[in-house]
Amino acid sequence: MVNMPGGMPRCIVTTSLRAHADQLELAVRISREIGAPLVARNKKAIKKLSEEWNVSGVVVVDANKVAYITGENEFFFHPSMAVLRIKEIKSGKNDQMISAMKLSSGQRVLDCTLGLGTDAIVTSYVLGTEGVVVGLESSPVIAAIVRTGLQSNYKKVGRDVLEAMRRVKVKCADHGAVLAELPENSFDVVYFDPMFRLPRLKSSGINALRPLADHRPLTPEVIKLAMRVAAKRVVVKEGRRCNELRQLGFEHFVGGTNAPVIYGVMVKGK
Repeated sequence: MVNMPGGMPRCIVTTSLRAHADQLELAVRISREIGAPLVARNKKAIKKLSEEWNVSGVVVVDANKVAYITGENEFFFHPSMAVLRIKEIKSGKNDQMISAMKLSSGQRVLDCTLGLGTDAIVTSYVLGTEGVVVGLESSPVIAAIVRTGLQSNYKKVGRDVLEAMRRVKVKCADHGAVLAELPENSFDVVYFDPMFRLPRLKSSGINALRPLADHRPLTPEVIKLAMRVAAKRVVVKEGRRCNELRQLGFEHFVGGTNAPVIYGVMVKGK
C-alpha cells in the first residue's frame, strides 16, 4: 500500500520498457515532485505493477510523453485544443474566454485551476512575450504532467504556440491558500475553470484525470479573495446547465446562447 499526500489517489512512477537516461532522470524528478515511489519497470506490464503495488494509477515516463494510467484510461498532456483555438484567434474568430477576460498584451493572469493547461496556453499567446500567466494546480500528478508537457516540443505546433506554452508558470498549490497570501491587485485577471460536476466530455483522458482533480465547488469566500487579488476582473467558467455562478454573486455573463459553457465576470470597482 502506497500512501500519497493530501488524499491524492495512490500511485507509483515508472518508465517505458526501454528507457533512456533522460527518461530515467525525468522519472526521478517527477517521483520527488509528487511524493510517489519510483519503481523499476523490469519488463512488467503496467497492470502487473499496479497490482503488485496496490495503487490506483501509474505515472509512466515515455520517450514522447508522460502519462497517468489507471485501468483502461490514460491521461497525458497535448496542446491540440489550444492550437485549434489559437488558429481561430489568428483567423479573426472571437474566443469567448478572451472576451470575458478582456485581455490585452502584457497583462498578468492567475489561472487558479490549471487542469489540462489549454486556457493558460491561449491566454499566454494573447498576452504576448511581456505577459505573465501563472497556473495553479492542486493535484501534484496533474501539475507534474502538464508542467513537463508545456516545456516539450510538439510536431506541427508553431513556434509562437510553443513559446506561449513555455511562458506558462506552473505552481502546485491550493488556490484558496495562494489567494489568501497574495498582495492586493497583484494580477490583472484571476480566472477559474472548476471541474464540472456534470461531465460534458467522456474520454479516456478525462476519465483518468477526474479522480486526480479537485472537485470542491467554488465558494463566495474564494471569489472575495480573488476580487482582492485582481486589479481588473475575476472570471469563472461554468457549464450552461449549472446555476452556481449566480449563487457565487455573478450578474454579468459572456457566452453564446448555444454555447455549452458561459463565463461569469466580476469587474473591479463596479
